[in-house]
Amino acid sequence: MDRIDYVIKLGGSAITNKDTPLSPNTEVIESIAKELASLQCRKRIALVYGGGSYGHFIARRYLENGKISSPQGIAETRSAMLSLTKKLTDVFLSQGIPIFCINPSSCFILKYGEPEPKAFFLKLILKALGAGLVPAIGGDIVLNKECTARVLSGDTIARMLATELNAKALLFGSDVDGILYNNKVIKEISKEEMKRMQSKVSGRNGDVTGGMAGKLKEVDKYLSQGGELSVIFNLTKLGVLTKILKGQEVEATYIRSHHKGVG
Repeated sequence: MDRIDYVIKLGGSAITNKDTPLSPNTEVIESIAKELASLQCRKRIALVYGGGSYGHFIARRYLENGKISSPQGIAETRSAMLSLTKKLTDVFLSQGIPIFCINPSSCFILKYGEPEPKAFFLKLILKALGAGLVPAIGGDIVLNKECTARVLSGDTIARMLATELNAKALLFGSDVDGILYNNKVIKEISKEEMKRMQSKVSGRNGDVTGGMAGKLKEVDKYLSQGGELSVIFNLTKLGVLTKILKGQEVEATYIRSHHKGVG
């Protein structure tokens, strides 16, 4: 399987105004697009984006025991994510980024919480990269084998892509500088410390996919499945993403399996 350079999760807390329903953070989306456009050497990257004030806002109205059974709720959640996808597409295209959005709801059935089948989806990502496109995949509402639906977290998608495509690093952009404990950024977390840290962080109110604790669970799986490095950083701060992609250290939480560095 071909290798990808980076899987970058654009957190819903960064690209939307999470306290205002169906509200994009256009300034941050534009700055992300400009940073990616300014890179002299185009990396092989895949973007994953969270639902923020779009998907989460609608899904939590209908969520019961982790499932959405209401056809109306499934359709409304899908519609909300389409609106966010259109916004991202328009902004990225305006900055010259050939973004190619792929909807998991059209590719997957959930089996035991994991999206299947993976092979075609991964091939589609690689074909998009080969065509010079920047593939982007949003967290989504996905049907399961019981003919109800569950929210497939962007964090889970990002972990899956980074693992299956052997990414150099799995990057999580949020609206904070990293994992916070006692109001301080934890600069490094070892693979061995992951389980303990998961119990010490909490999610944001209204987040139906686990918040920061959910990210740590996915990073734990990623490292256990052979991943080398994950970085949790502040995507709303101009220039931080560029520095990470250039291999420079920033204020963030670095979670390493073996060796040091992003580059």
